[in-house]
Amino acid sequence: MIVAGFDTASDGIAREMVLLQQARPALLLWHSKAPALVLPAALMRQADVQQAAAQVGGLGWPVVTRRSGGGIVPQGPGTLNLALVLPAAQGFRLEDGYRLICGAVAEALSRFDIRATTGACDHAFCDGAWNVLVAGRKLAGTAQRWRSAATGPVVLAHAAILMARPDAAFWPVMDALHRAAFPGSDGLRPAAHVALADLIGARTNPESFPGALARAAEDRLTSLMRRDYQAA
Repeated sequence: MIVAGFDTASDGIAREMVLLQQARPALLLWHSKAPALVLPAALMRQADVQQAAAQVGGLGWPVVTRRSGGGIVPQGPGTLNLALVLPAAQGFRLEDGYRLICGAVAEALSRFDIRATTGACDHAFCDGAWNVLVAGRKLAGTAQRWRSAATGPVVLAHAAILMARPDAAFWPVMDALHRAAFPGSDGLRPAAHVALADLIGARTNPESFPGALARAAEDRLTSLMRRDYQAA
């Protein structure tokens, strides 16, 4: 599986939206060459967030918006994105979309003898019930966007996986934007996160992970589409 390399996170997000509009089953793995912080468009309407975004943008972390919900996610060479697009069969729920995307990540990790769970993680960026965790630390975050099509609802399920740990200078920048977006937050802690490079180390080439992830995701997507076709 070739990972699509986009110049910016905006390009990658735009490609996901094209796939969602096409309303056909699709799988996309991508990363952006330039760093960015991505947050929901709704958060960007807040004056404090706009001010913080201008400040962190001046420090080399431009802020990009997305249409799905959640919190703030770093993008760049150290983040691998998995996007799955699928027509939602009758009875398909939001939780099913999260199980699909989290299950693909967990299966790919299992091929490297890494056990993953899902759940919230205090002091992690973009925290939620459907984080992918390893030993209680956040490795990946997930989000969804649904749209209506002539054939019925279509789902975009997305996972952002930390492949490499951000450097020390990143965390104060991320924390400043996080606190502006979520007043009263206790803030972020680097120790709440883990990167794939930390887990695999020198024993395995991290570049082999995208292929394992693509196979796991494709198997799940194909199985789901086959089951839905047989049920129709």
